[in-house]
Amino acid sequence: MSYQVLARKWRPNSFAEVVGQEHVVKALSNALDSNKIHQAYLFSGTRGVGKTTLGRILTKCLNCEEGLQSSPCNKCQACESINEGRFIDFQEVDAASRRGVEETQQLLETVMHMPGSSRYKVYLIDEVHMLSKHSFNALLKTLEEPPPHVVFILATTEPENVPATVLSRCLQFHLKNLTPTQLSDRLKEVLSEEGIKYDDESINQISRAGRGSLRDCLTIADQAIAFCNASLTDSLISEMLGTLPYDKVYELIDCVINEKADKLVKNLREISSLSVDYQRLMDLLLETLQHMAIIQISPETVSDLNLPSEDIIPLSESLKAEEIQLLYQIGLIAKRDMDLAPNIGDGFEMALLRMMSFLPEEKETTQSKKKVVEDKAELKEETISKKSSSKPTATTKNDTEKKKNSLAFLDSKEWNKIFNSLKLGSGTKQLISHCSFLRAEDTVIYFSMPKDKLEILNGTHREKFQDCINAALDFECVIFFEEGEALESSPNKTKQKKKAKRLNKASEAIKNDPAVKNILDSLGGTIIESSITPKESQ
Repeated sequence: MSYQVLARKWRPNSFAEVVGQEHVVKALSNALDSNKIHQAYLFSGTRGVGKTTLGRILTKCLNCEEGLQSSPCNKCQACESINEGRFIDFQEVDAASRRGVEETQQLLETVMHMPGSSRYKVYLIDEVHMLSKHSFNALLKTLEEPPPHVVFILATTEPENVPATVLSRCLQFHLKNLTPTQLSDRLKEVLSEEGIKYDDESINQISRAGRGSLRDCLTIADQAIAFCNASLTDSLISEMLGTLPYDKVYELIDCVINEKADKLVKNLREISSLSVDYQRLMDLLLETLQHMAIIQISPETVSDLNLPSEDIIPLSESLKAEEIQLLYQIGLIAKRDMDLAPNIGDGFEMALLRMMSFLPEEKETTQSKKKVVEDKAELKEETISKKSSSKPTATTKNDTEKKKNSLAFLDSKEWNKIFNSLKLGSGTKQLISHCSFLRAEDTVIYFSMPKDKLEILNGTHREKFQDCINAALDFECVIFFEEGEALESSPNKTKQKKKAKRLNKASEAIKNDPAVKNILDSLGGTIIESSITPKESQ
């Protein structure tokens, strides 16, 4: 007997064998057991999730010789004929190749004939959204009021392209994508029955590559069995798929987060020597960043994602939520533009280097920042006390208290004064003018800044600002930015208010000037407000 592919060999023969579609199986089973048969069913969902399979099982349930029930025997002549595709009262139609109104009319002409040897004549129309408009119109009346011995089963991957008039005549069931866990469990079951050796990570890679489709998953498994000679391993599956194992992806992200530039370049050189699909590798990178964002919100989901918690959880904890979003956005844009690079591998490398460059330097949490700053202050105080051990102890204590309380005076008004004294370049100063002072805690100054300005505030601007504010305060402090709207007390808003005030004052002065009034009265002119410019104060 010729070899049969896994997807066909392990196609479910009953509702009990269907994976991941419990909501559909339960509804159909209850309807069959209570003898409530609808005239038309619509199964929708992505490829390879069980639409046609459910249609065939439903046909067996309707025509099983042991009676109308939700569990077909799979032994009678009717069940065996349906399994083998030779049942005379079951017609499976491919709408993609028979989409014309003539083919649909020919099909409807057979509807009125009674079943040859069964209870129901069943018509399964696959990819029904491919039918033409005239074909749908021809189908409407029969679909709404078919003969009592006819059942229609429609399957589609694009329910949005099926006319509403057809949808309203059908019981609609949307089949869900299978989770990686469901795919892995089913794949392990199949491979164990087939006597194929495998490791857990190889199964996880195949289930993730299936992207929710069990048929795709089994098809990839067929390819993997041939490629790996019936012994599936993590490294061989990565080579076959043109990607990297997840531990290598985690290593790349770790290099980006911790700015291990030399190690990152070394890893990228190793990757370039492999036959890697860079688009797929970028997908893996983006998928990992998405997993990190989800795990930050709900750590218990790591088990559902089939991911090694000892690797992914520390990575997700090393970045703030907004930093993960930044890396994800850079990756998305890079994926779109990688084909424009002189070489797609170079485009991928530049994407990772861009992630490292744009990642904010303040990657630690606020608490860890405070601890680092306090440790530095204590270390500095110890050094000073050793150098000047002859000074009284009381003086050292006073200096320490002065250090800790040196930012206590800082408020919005004082911040504006300090801002005006900062010796910054025009571009940096204009950008920093949108900062609003929030509070000062120990040696950390908190500012809020609008999102669009915060995205432009890169490392160079921050470094210049940090140096200037340390020089202005004569004290080593840490600046911390939070996303938020500019307050009325920000330097930019304060400058705008002063400008508006001077402009109003100049406008009033012109309007009340006797000479101007005389000209307006005699010549009948008007004052153009936009032409008024206040004189600069001397």
